Amino acid sequence: MNRPPHDESLERLADAIVQRGLTAPARMLLDILAPLGFLASQMALFARPFVPGDRWMRYVDALSDARGWEQLRDILNRDC
Repeated sequence: MNRPPHDESLERLADAIVQRGLTAPARMLLDILAPLGFLASQMALFARPFVPGDRWMRYVDALSDARGWEQLRDILNRDC
């Protein structure tokens, strides 16, 4: 089964959030941003030139799509 290209990046990001004990604040922030998915994705695109290195660029790319924010929220809700 083919997974969308950003699924792996979002899974890694969710794992890092969980490992650092930031699941609750991240879920709250994602719930607040949910109605603003398009705006949040545009903010990620705006931040793109300021993000150093390739490692973070994958996360910015994944979150530059409004569905990326929704997927991240779903992953965090699934894991809790």
